[in-house]
Amino acid sequence: MKFARFVVVTSFLLLAMSQWSNASETRCITRLTNDYSQDSITHTMDLNDYEVRDYGNDHLAFSIKMIRNLLSEVGCSRTAINFGRSARGRSHNRCDQVLRGVPGSRVCYVETNLGYFFVTRDMLTNVHVTFNRWD
Repeated sequence: MKFARFVVVTSFLLLAMSQWSNASETRCITRLTNDYSQDSITHTMDLNDYEVRDYGNDHLAFSIKMIRNLLSEVGCSRTAINFGRSARGRSHNRCDQVLRGVPGSRVCYVETNLGYFFVTRDMLTNVHVTFNRWD
């Protein structure tokens, strides 16, 4: 009897957490897309406005940090995003130069549960984060 009660309570808690997580994701997508008025939107962020450590050649870690900064800026909870899961299952991420040997052409592609992001930098202090929601 105690085991059955434990299973019921555990199942209820897991279901409640799942629903809360989905609501958090939906609120975040709403904020990122201006209440679903855009499927894709680009945010320009000045590095001088953020405390970002030097990631060296770890461009993916830098991109994830900038995405987290953007989410915080628009009011998303830290738990709304999952960098390990996407609509296609396990997320796939990659940073590469569009033109080999031209560091300014580097683009990072980051998949999440919310959608996918492109992160680029200009030659000064701006970072451009483009969010595309999953359809």
